[in-house]
Amino acid sequence: MMFGCYLDESFDMKQSGFYAVGGFIARGIAIFELERQWEKLLGRKRLKYFKASECEGGKKQFAKFVVDPTNITAAERKKLNSISQEFCKIVGNPVEHDDRNFLVLFGTAVVQKDFYDLIKNPEAKAVLGNSPYGLAYHLAMIQAAWAMKQLEKDTQRTDCLSYICDQDEEHNETAPIAYLDLVRKNPKAAKYMCSYSMADEKRCCPLQAADAVVYEIRKVLKFAAKDWETKLREQFGFFAENKLMFYIGHSNREQLEWIVANHKPGQTFKLDTLMSLKIKENIDKIRV
Repeated sequence: MMFGCYLDESFDMKQSGFYAVGGFIARGIAIFELERQWEKLLGRKRLKYFKASECEGGKKQFAKFVVDPTNITAAERKKLNSISQEFCKIVGNPVEHDDRNFLVLFGTAVVQKDFYDLIKNPEAKAVLGNSPYGLAYHLAMIQAAWAMKQLEKDTQRTDCLSYICDQDEEHNETAPIAYLDLVRKNPKAAKYMCSYSMADEKRCCPLQAADAVVYEIRKVLKFAAKDWETKLREQFGFFAENKLMFYIGHSNREQLEWIVANHKPGQTFKLDTLMSLKIKENIDKIRV
């Protein structure tokens, strides 16, 4: 069977915090229902699309809900949060799962402070690149393949992924080539990796949903790291309470140094070791 893996990124603007990539893996009626309900909510809110960071900041389409985006009042913040929560509820309440319907959420991130500190070294920069974009996306793709491996244990069936990522003008031409190289260099993960495509998230409701998911994952990672976030948002609660959050992870300096030590400049990331990952903690513990 083919599963859709919708991926988007969310990152802190400064060279700190997290660069997260994630979204969801789904197939069947779960995707159809998500898209149907998403489009209806967009219509009710008179929005052309939903983007979590713009909603949070009262920017662009969401500027109509605030007087001054640089000084959002408590009432305006409540309104923006309620809009975000309505969209997240759609993701958090999918149709009942069975062999035909399936939806799980996941994400992984790079610690930006560690990344940008490491690439001050030219040799590390030659391996990791100028930004966490490539590494974060490739880590997420391999983690999605790992998820398929875990599913295989239950179904006794090898299913594969069709990756759908947000279009990025800077990477439109290079990302598909990088994906093919990733598949070639990671044969264990490649068993579950079938195709790659890009779409405009403003025209693709599932990608807007992936944006909402990865935004909340970045917020959770910041909360766990005690990085500005002082409490868990209700939006994440919709995902966690329904047991949809399959995996959240991050790579810090130790993992980044391993990657630098085990790759040559310009070499495609070899991440097949992640396919042997064993989870020691349940994701529910993040709510403590």
